[in-house]
Amino acid sequence: MSSAAREAPQQRSFAETLKLFAQPKMAMMLVLGFTAGLPFLLYFSTLSVWLKESKIDEALIGFFSWFGLAYSFKFIWAPLVDRFNPPGLTRLFGRRRAWIFVAQIGIALSMVGLGFSNPTSSLAATALFSFLIAFSSATQDIGIDAWRIEAAANDDEQSTLAAAYQYGYKVGMVISGGVALVIAGVASFPVAYWAMAFTMALGAFVFAIWDRKWGLQAAAAAGVVLLTIGFASAFGAFAGITEPGSFANMLLNALSWLSYGVAALAGIGFLAASLLALRNPVEGTDFSISSLFIGIGFAVGAYLAIAVIAAIIGTALPAALDAMGIRVKRGDVALWAIYIAAAPIMACAIAIPFIRRLTADAPVMRNPTFAPFLDFFWRHGWVALLILLFVSSYRLSDIVMGIMAKPAYTQMGYSPADIGIVSGTYGPWIIFVGVALAGLSALKLGLRWSLIIGAVVSVLGNLTFAWLVHQSPETLVPLFIAVTADNIAGGYAGTVFVAFMSTMVAKAFAGTQYAIFSSIYSLGPKLVAGTSGVMVLLFSGVSWAEVQAMGDDVSVELATNAGYSQFFIMAAALGLPAIILSFFANVMRPDRESVLQNDPLPSLEDAVKT
Repeated sequence: MSSAAREAPQQRSFAETLKLFAQPKMAMMLVLGFTAGLPFLLYFSTLSVWLKESKIDEALIGFFSWFGLAYSFKFIWAPLVDRFNPPGLTRLFGRRRAWIFVAQIGIALSMVGLGFSNPTSSLAATALFSFLIAFSSATQDIGIDAWRIEAAANDDEQSTLAAAYQYGYKVGMVISGGVALVIAGVASFPVAYWAMAFTMALGAFVFAIWDRKWGLQAAAAAGVVLLTIGFASAFGAFAGITEPGSFANMLLNALSWLSYGVAALAGIGFLAASLLALRNPVEGTDFSISSLFIGIGFAVGAYLAIAVIAAIIGTALPAALDAMGIRVKRGDVALWAIYIAAAPIMACAIAIPFIRRLTADAPVMRNPTFAPFLDFFWRHGWVALLILLFVSSYRLSDIVMGIMAKPAYTQMGYSPADIGIVSGTYGPWIIFVGVALAGLSALKLGLRWSLIIGAVVSVLGNLTFAWLVHQSPETLVPLFIAVTADNIAGGYAGTVFVAFMSTMVAKAFAGTQYAIFSSIYSLGPKLVAGTSGVMVLLFSGVSWAEVQAMGDDVSVELATNAGYSQFFIMAAALGLPAIILSFFANVMRPDRESVLQNDPLPSLEDAVKT
């Protein structure tokens, strides 16, 4: 497809645009977005509250965020997800859905395990199950991304599917970052994680039955539950900042309870539709209990194998470093993070000339393991390097800034309750505004202009935090302004960026190539973000020598408001390259057709047989 054809958006009326969002696959994309967003805060933000209450030091809490690097390295096992058929489950669901189901089982098991761990007495177990949540969630993302790309009829539909996915994702974040903390406050953190495991299991169940008779109705009812819970949380958040007993307070509370009532009715409808769906298997399929048990056995076995490997590595690596007398300093960690972040781009630059010299009929170009990687660089040449630089810089400022946002609120003097109302409940909800605007913008303006707008508003949204830290915490207005600006910008930029990456892949390698993009875009920023506390200290006047000399009790207690302000300005500046590169989005097109354009690769099993 030519550059002009890709860029020119199809002209539609507003009603026609809304019809795109009414398709059955949009309802399923909403549910999948929810199951993808639910685990995200459970191994990072919500967990950090539990770790803090367990008297774990801030430095160690920061290191827990690096478990999110599983998303950055998922390209390593993405070829397996792209080519291997999970036993039993593939017969029931097909390869893509089977892998999603396997990953969802892993997420639920990890949440249960994390609930049984105790950070005070068994921090290693807490770390292990946190990693397994991140690993399983990253695996689920591989399957979901491939399913979404293959389900889209054209590039325009990628935008609407991405919008549905992002909406469901943010509702999942509201549940795991807001509702889970409420449950933890009323009961305990273990109960909260077990409740989240049950919620994930329900999401897996919906995805398993949605294409049966009555299955779509069950999925739609689940979607209504998600939507109305989102509305209820938003109304409740606004009610929390109004004067008790006022008309606005009573109205918002009434709307919140009304939304919960609708959610309850939709829940009843979900149960009824689910029971009917279980009685009506898909026509043409041979459902069998034996296949289901084989599939679940495979999922549990694979999960336990990954858990054992991770436990062995987690135990052996520190022991080996101690035996060699190596003591890792925090400043060294920051430098290593920069080197590791730059390494993939440098490796690709070295490999491109050799890959471009390959002929289309070279055997390696059809190898099930290497073909997805080689195809991208073979088709794009040096433009591939421009694409990777763009991908790695587009969300850089947001990710680096985000990890220090809540510590900055505390530094200012805001109470946990204030932060919970504005950032935990209101924040994710307002992201939906950005998501909706992005979906409409991509359809009406095209991806190139939407990408430019997203890069600009991301920088402006981050700059509001540099302004925020100089405001008085006696009122929530400055916090509302900063969170609103940043979250709308983040929702907009995130949605158009997902759509952009989706248009860059060859459908023959959808899962693996999208995994490469999503890994590159998050690897560097997440590595740098893990050391953002050190940056704040440096901007606050702490010398590099003092940072190097600090022990395991390092925290941001030495930080100042001025240090946070300078850090946020620096983080915003990291978004400038993305603005410049956005103008060249139209030239990021291949000059060769994929060698497998009309000749898809065999499955991994078939390749082994031949």
